[in-house]
Amino acid sequence: MGPVTAADIQAFRSRDWQLIERVKADCWLEQKAAASPSAAIELAAELLQYARTLRPDWPNTTEREADLASHVRLSRMLQGVLQDRAR
Repeated sequence: MGPVTAADIQAFRSRDWQLIERVKADCWLEQKAAASPSAAIELAAELLQYARTLRPDWPNTTEREADLASHVRLSRMLQGVLQDRAR
């Protein structure tokens, strides 16, 4: 493999990026639909282990508190939607 040429760059830029995104999205949907709950939990555990190889202190207390606050906000928003639908 030689140096990158102007033609290489043009070919890269000319790719059908929307098609690539659609194919990737379809692939993820298929993988998620085929995965069992235990497979999803195993994948999450692997991702956590990998993240901790990059940052052993992750998540720290501040990040955990921010994450919890995000979940609380989302929960309240979803509860509001459910209450609106019930009316």
